[in-house]
Amino acid sequence: MRIRLRPWLFRVGHEVRDLLLPAVCPLCRETAAGADGGPCVGCGAGLAEIPAPCCPGCGGANNGVLERCADCLEAEPRPWALAVSVFPFNGPVRACIHQLKYRSGPELAPWLAARMTTRWRHCGGGLPDAVVPVPLHWFKEWLRGYNQAELLATRVAAGLALPLLHPIRRRRWTRQQAKLHFKDRLNNLADGFAVRPRARPDGLHLLLVDDVMTTGATLAAATTALLRAGARRVSVLTAARG
Repeated sequence: MRIRLRPWLFRVGHEVRDLLLPAVCPLCRETAAGADGGPCVGCGAGLAEIPAPCCPGCGGANNGVLERCADCLEAEPRPWALAVSVFPFNGPVRACIHQLKYRSGPELAPWLAARMTTRWRHCGGGLPDAVVPVPLHWFKEWLRGYNQAELLATRVAAGLALPLLHPIRRRRWTRQQAKLHFKDRLNNLADGFAVRPRARPDGLHLLLVDDVMTTGATLAAATTALLRAGARRVSVLTAARG
């Protein structure tokens, strides 16, 4: 019972806090928050989006003459059809993501998701059939109080008027990816996702949502699980590209 209550109590606590206290910038904590609870004007000025042209393999900047960036040309083939990202993962953006992910900052999700939705409309490959968040292991989600990818995906799905699906789950606890090298990340995620019973996405184009893409190992593992489950196509949308 305690496992189920923690995320609910966490959400209620934040809602009560938002009603009683004025919304402040989640980064500087000194001035009023911007639109949708995002950073204030001063902090937001440092949040420049990834310039075009963008690499379809990772969503990052591409200054070369080829369609894909140097990182994607050197990496293993990406299992997804298209990747779109909004910000480079540095400076204030890194602070935003860390606030959302590690410091109990779910108030950033609506603002980030709105930017992600707009970016997909401008750079995406058409409208997918449904949106899917990258799942957390249930115990890690319980400890954190929420899954940041699900917070983003819920808002993106609403913004695109698409259903939100949960066809895969984390099969086992995995070590924190940010502290691992690329090969260790792949080994860490081997068979890390499983298809939920009676949730097969047969023939669907799915938009897989996460907060940040670094090496792409987590997104690749989740994409592979969705394709094996019957998805026709998987595209990826992230708030930031590292």
